[in-house]
Amino acid sequence: MSTSFATAPRNRGRRGRLLTAARTVFTAHGFHGANMDTVSAVADVTKPVLYRHFSTKSELYLAVILDYLDELADTLRDVRDETTSDFDRVRRTVTLLFDLVESSPHSTPELVFGAAAIGDPAVESRIAAAIAEFVATLATHLHPDDVGRHRTRLLAFGLIGATLAAAGEWHRMRQPIPRQSALEAIAGWYCSGVRETKSVGTA
Repeated sequence: MSTSFATAPRNRGRRGRLLTAARTVFTAHGFHGANMDTVSAVADVTKPVLYRHFSTKSELYLAVILDYLDELADTLRDVRDETTSDFDRVRRTVTLLFDLVESSPHSTPELVFGAAAIGDPAVESRIAAAIAEFVATLATHLHPDDVGRHRTRLLAFGLIGATLAAAGEWHRMRQPIPRQSALEAIAGWYCSGVRETKSVGTA
């Protein structure tokens, strides 16, 4: 199993350690099943210390998701700098998303991209805006020359959902085909679908 940036704590001092602990707890128990007592225990700090950094559970949850999306965006930039073709860019992106499922404890990607209602509309709105911003970044990464903004965002959302679902199923079935074959299949499906939608759109 590869080691992913998605679960590796960054060197940001105590706040970083708190976010890493909170990510583990929220992923394992969901927003409603998690509590600040558990987070402080996992982080090995007292509750007053945790509350000095995050005044509510909602604030902590938002910080975890924003931090996670920032890490993904940083890694996308690295992927962009290393790619040599459209297919290579898609394949490396699929690999990145596959890695999230392989190396994240429980299902952190589902926690982020399937963020449930938490009863705090202000926080929910900020999470939705952050995810939309990340998807826009992903869309630009996947289709740097495409001016169809809404179309490319839909495609980016589709790639996230399809890859995470396929990666989960691949693991559930105990890796019935080689990992590289799975990655190539998803990337090939995506690229062929993009070509098809372009031809339909210009017909």
